[in-house]
Amino acid sequence: MINSKFISTEGDVIKRCSKQLTPLFKNDITMVMSDLPNGKALAKCYYIEEDNKYSLNQRICKIHTKNNTIVNSKYLFYLLNRNPYYLKFDDGVNQTNLKKDDVLNINLNIPSIDIQDKNSNILTTIDTLINKESIRLSKLETLKKGLMQNMFV
Repeated sequence: MINSKFISTEGDVIKRCSKQLTPLFKNDITMVMSDLPNGKALAKCYYIEEDNKYSLNQRICKIHTKNNTIVNSKYLFYLLNRNPYYLKFDDGVNQTNLKKDDVLNINLNIPSIDIQDKNSNILTTIDTLINKESIRLSKLETLKKGLMQNMFV
């Protein structure tokens, strides 16, 4: 189930559901529409890579491009993810609840599909490298902890 915790942790915290009431499909974009003041989840997006694997939870919206020859959904994902337009709705005091009109009224500059494809491929490659390095860093930190524990035995 796609909920705010799932999106804010990049899919690490998983909650399951027994029935798919609102299935998601490949290339859909999901976005957190509600968060605490100054929260890190508001307008955070998650890109769906597989059909029928996920279902939407409340306060999460689904964005789907109708024509992938005009808008590259991965490019749109990068544009929408934590976009400053959405973050300005957070007053820092009250819980922020984006409305459908808030989500839809964003003004985006969309370049040609060739530029969208090129930029989304570059950003995806960088994300892949970041993920690999994060895993490597985590393994090194675990190794260091083990070595440190052996030092004091």
